Amino acid sequence: MCKGADSIMLPRCSFDHSPELGEIKKKTVADLHKFAVEGLRTLVMGQKSLSAREFERFASEFQRLKTSTEADKEAQLMQLYDSYERGLTYLGSTAVEDKLQDGVPETIAKLIETDIRVWVLTGDK
Repeated sequence: MCKGADSIMLPRCSFDHSPELGEIKKKTVADLHKFAVEGLRTLVMGQKSLSAREFERFASEFQRLKTSTEADKEAQLMQLYDSYERGLTYLGSTAVEDKLQDGVPETIAKLIETDIRVWVLTGDK
């Protein structure tokens, strides 16, 4: 099972080419956009079943890379993960409010009161 940002996960999830599932994908994309614009943190979840043979191949390569001393070990691990995180079955999406830490809203309000420009940058839309 995998979860992540819609921009990463949706291309990795398979939506069958049937008209019904194509409509589900369109609705999902529209809903995720709407939720993001409302300031909600969105995540997409997908899954993929592996055969015993596929898992053994993955586990073997993962163990080899985790114990290697190669300079590009992290890049190779990311490539391994990426190769398995394809063709996922779309499971669903979440959209939750991500509240600011205590005191942050008041601090932002004070900064704005003093005519200081405030920009809030996140990885979200």
